[in-house]
Amino acid sequence: MPDVLDPRPARLDTATAWLHNLWKGLFRVKFPSFSLRQTLMFGVAAGILLPALFFAGFQITSKQETEVALRVEAPLKQYADVLSRGMAVAVWNLDRGVAIELVEAVMRNPDVVSVTVTDEFGESFVKRGDVQGAVDSQRVEEREITYNGARVGKLMVMMSTRRVEAEARADLMRFAGALLLQVGLAFAFIWPLFNTRIVKPMLRLRESALRLARGDLSESVASPKNDEMGQLANALDGMRIDLGALLSEREQKTLALQRELEERARTEQALRDSQAKFAAIFDASPVAMSVSTFEGEVQTLDVNTAWGRVFGMDRAGVIGSNGKRVGIWKDLEVRKQALDTLQKTGELSNFQAWMRRGLYGAEIYCELSGRVVTLAGERVLIMAFDDITEQHRYDENILQLNATLEHRVQERTQELTDALGQLRAAQSELVRAEKMSALGSLVAGIAHELNTPIGNSLTVASTLQDHASSFAQSMSKGLTRSRLDEFVTNTQQGAGILMRGLQHAAELVSSFKQVAVDQTSLNRRSFELHHTVSEILLTLGPTIRKSPHVVTSDIPLEVVLNSYPGPLGQILTNLINNALIHAFDENGEPGTIHISACLDGDDRLELRVSDNGRGIPPAHLARVFDPFFTTRLGQGGSGLGLNIVYNLVTKTLGGTIDVSNVPGSGACFRIRMPLVAPVISPEVAAG
Repeated sequence: MPDVLDPRPARLDTATAWLHNLWKGLFRVKFPSFSLRQTLMFGVAAGILLPALFFAGFQITSKQETEVALRVEAPLKQYADVLSRGMAVAVWNLDRGVAIELVEAVMRNPDVVSVTVTDEFGESFVKRGDVQGAVDSQRVEEREITYNGARVGKLMVMMSTRRVEAEARADLMRFAGALLLQVGLAFAFIWPLFNTRIVKPMLRLRESALRLARGDLSESVASPKNDEMGQLANALDGMRIDLGALLSEREQKTLALQRELEERARTEQALRDSQAKFAAIFDASPVAMSVSTFEGEVQTLDVNTAWGRVFGMDRAGVIGSNGKRVGIWKDLEVRKQALDTLQKTGELSNFQAWMRRGLYGAEIYCELSGRVVTLAGERVLIMAFDDITEQHRYDENILQLNATLEHRVQERTQELTDALGQLRAAQSELVRAEKMSALGSLVAGIAHELNTPIGNSLTVASTLQDHASSFAQSMSKGLTRSRLDEFVTNTQQGAGILMRGLQHAAELVSSFKQVAVDQTSLNRRSFELHHTVSEILLTLGPTIRKSPHVVTSDIPLEVVLNSYPGPLGQILTNLINNALIHAFDENGEPGTIHISACLDGDDRLELRVSDNGRGIPPAHLARVFDPFFTTRLGQGGSGLGLNIVYNLVTKTLGGTIDVSNVPGSGACFRIRMPLVAPVISPEVAAG
């Protein structure tokens, strides 16, 4: 293959290079600030010229490359091949005339620059023409001249592309002229339309915007046209209206802000006064206090006069340091414990430690209290130091004295143990007495309740007896129809009254018998809660009617218990009596005691006894079930009623009881117990 020498760095002609440099130059040029009109004109020109120049340059370049290939490169190779074969005989025979004729024939092509033939020794055999113009516009072909397989010389043919490039430049200039004419015609058409529809409306909008900027909002800037400029003018007019409203609102807000600033100034002055008062109180406090930063290493910000008096140090020498550096801690490990507690919990309370008055001063025993607070985004530690050295020494003396009393305490403990046994026996006796007292009150109430129906029945019976005697005397004198009817009518009425009274008495006796048997025994049986509560309220009727208060119940009919009705009745009796005695003011308005029940799951019952009285003081809530606790000591209160209730609920019925104050008013006793009570042992029954 023959070697082709191409001096160009790339196949890029002059027109392509010019367009490439122009494109890069556009991005490097810093354009001045143009008006909208200039920008639009420049944009139209650039939009027409640049794409047209680019594509024209691309087409001309492609055409130029094609022309170079057809008119230069192809003939160049052909000339080189023909001359290399034709020169072989002439060079071998040293026939310069034939060689010159062949070269002259090739040189008739105006694009051929030079033809050089050298012999086998490299000396010039025939040479025509010379290198002209730029090197990058030359094409060179070289061939070895061989004769019968032997090398006899060398041929070099050079052709130029200048004519093809000149024609391409001429085409480009003609296209550029046509393009400039096209741009001029486009400007002549676009300019009036742009000036009428865009520039003038924009100038009017600019004037309107300047008026708005000066605060002149009185003149409307709306446009009747519905194109983009008209919409912009209408939007600007809407902005004018909104701006007027905003200015009005701003004035109102400015006044409000002015008032707020005045209020803030007063607040800041009050804060400064408060800070001054706090500083005065802090310094005048009799308790030694310090304020320190609590971020990283503790650093003292301030101490009061009492602190300096306790630790014997000057305030100026302490600020900026800490307790470790000034030496007020006897044991630095104790200091670390205090700081760890403050880091974990944020406060320190009743922390006692040995400290010093200065680095080498006397030791003092202090009680420390502190809290970590956040002020202006910074964690600050406030500490108080109380010198309790004398109290500590006194406590140590007391401990030593108590150590000598240990033996006497043991003896006294034995005596108290014996007394406690006797007290428990007395308590059990008092509980039994309380139960019998409750039963006695029940008997007295039933007796009073029976007095009315039995007395009425006795009166009716005596009346019937008198009517019978009178009727017998009338029969001896002669009986009339009217007299007989009167006797029958009176007898029927009296018998009806007598039956109702005796039936009521029988119901009372039956209820009393059941309640009395239940309360004096621990017979377990199945019973309906609604019926049992009704019997208990019936037996308590005389006691309730003596007071102005009312007892109501809301018990579901379907609740059936397999439990101990006696203890349950005693529980309700004690709770109702407790409410009648303690819940209401003696001369106050009538109150209400309400009993309710509901199922708590499938196997438990929740029973509530509540009132709308004055409630239980919070300090007494935790003690109401303690034995002998009463607020009416010496006024008939034994303090055993609620203790008996607690024991019966927890030990006999297998449940729990708690008390709380109802939100608003009154107290509520809530009992949770199983529907089937557990089997109790004889010891529990005896207790």
